[in-house]
Amino acid sequence: MNEFQIGTEAVASGHLGWIRKVHRATNEILRDSRGEPIVFATPDAAKAAAGEAMVAYLNTPMLRDGARVEAISKAEAFFKPRSAGAAVPAGTGA
Repeated sequence: MNEFQIGTEAVASGHLGWIRKVHRATNEILRDSRGEPIVFATPDAAKAAAGEAMVAYLNTPMLRDGARVEAISKAEAFFKPRSAGAAVPAGTGA
């Protein structure tokens, strides 16, 4: 199915955590900075880490062809409050 998922997998030395992204057909095992799978002592620890990894993934900037989507910058410029001393550009009606 095309849906986000997290889960665990039992291995000989403990438990692996994994995430599945909507656009991928396979599970992505959580890995350390060297690319080695992270083995957790309990399934609960593996699932908690998978949940944290999924939240981190979901909170990354949207990408299109390697570039941030311009709409994010435009929305941030529109909705972020201006500082009290900032000048209002002419013709904005503000």
